[in-house]
Amino acid sequence: MRSELRENKLVLFLDGEINSINAVDIEKEINDCIKGQKFDSLELDFENVTYISSAGLRIMLKLKQTYKNLLISNTSLEVYDIFQMTGFTNILTVTKALRKLDISGATLIGEGYFSEVYRINKDTIIKVYRFAKGPEEIENELKLAKQAFVCGIPTAISFDIVKVGDKFGVVFEMLDCASLRNLFRDHPERYDELIDKYVKLLKTINNTEVFGIELVDAKAKYLDRVEQIKKVLTNEEYEQAKKLIKTIPDRNTFIHGDCHVKNIMAQGDELLLIDMDTLAKGHYIFELATIYAPYIAFEEDAPGTTEEFLGIKKELSQKIFYDIVRRYFNKTEDDQEILDKIKIVAYIHMVRWTLKHTPDDTKRLNGCKERLLSLLFKYEDLVI
Repeated sequence: MRSELRENKLVLFLDGEINSINAVDIEKEINDCIKGQKFDSLELDFENVTYISSAGLRIMLKLKQTYKNLLISNTSLEVYDIFQMTGFTNILTVTKALRKLDISGATLIGEGYFSEVYRINKDTIIKVYRFAKGPEEIENELKLAKQAFVCGIPTAISFDIVKVGDKFGVVFEMLDCASLRNLFRDHPERYDELIDKYVKLLKTINNTEVFGIELVDAKAKYLDRVEQIKKVLTNEEYEQAKKLIKTIPDRNTFIHGDCHVKNIMAQGDELLLIDMDTLAKGHYIFELATIYAPYIAFEEDAPGTTEEFLGIKKELSQKIFYDIVRRYFNKTEDDQEILDKIKIVAYIHMVRWTLKHTPDDTKRLNGCKERLLSLLFKYEDLVI
């Protein structure tokens, strides 16, 4: 029996059948592998286990009584059914093996910093995560997505977590869908229609009350971001940034937190979200600030970033953002105070993002900091 120690987790790899004939030997092997090892949790990898009998289940029960943090992973559907039908899934943590999916030949239809979206066939798309270390990270996002859907947020519902090479992905059933990015880029004649739908989506999100779901508070998150950028501010600048964030009104409504054109799919006349890991609650200024970053801010210190990341021209990206703000507030032209206040929040976000993800990029760091400071003392509050 092969074993691996992964940080504080001991993983044992079982195979074949676990039945009344070999149960005693398998239990001895497990105990021999465990003996002398130091670990906080125990995982039994069942990827190659084809059957488990009642004798094998009794071994699992004894292990659970000894090791509270026990996980049985990668079971086949047949083996999982045995655990489920006997009631063992109520007392043990048992996970099914992920279906493996080959995306070679699939069409890339969307791409962000953390994920890529491919069309597999006419009926399905897959979102592949670049950095997820395990399915549990994705499951949390899917749980949020389903709860948000119940609250009235138009989000695509997934039906399968899969393995894509050494990465993890989520499969969505979406008929005849296209990314909003592609529609803006390829159908300029539909621009006004698409902007109206986009703003309607944002307002639906930002006016939907949160219930039955625990979400991060956006104001608390941004106060923490002010703390994270404190080292590059004077004490006066730090206190002003903190004071301004505190003046933002509290709201128990949804914030998507990354609602740019690549995270939105169009299915018929409806726009659907496919990325929910940034979901929070709070005032809509946070929503508008986070889309200012990809549409405007990243381009300012690195020309070409907009087209590289969003896949649309800089001019179109800027037009989309400013038209969103005008229509969101029912303005016929730009309102400088509203824009300035959105930018203050956006540049706090950008300075923190740069310090965390690209700390050696002094050009972006200094540029975003300079633009933040040019606005920081212009207003006494961020009420819009």
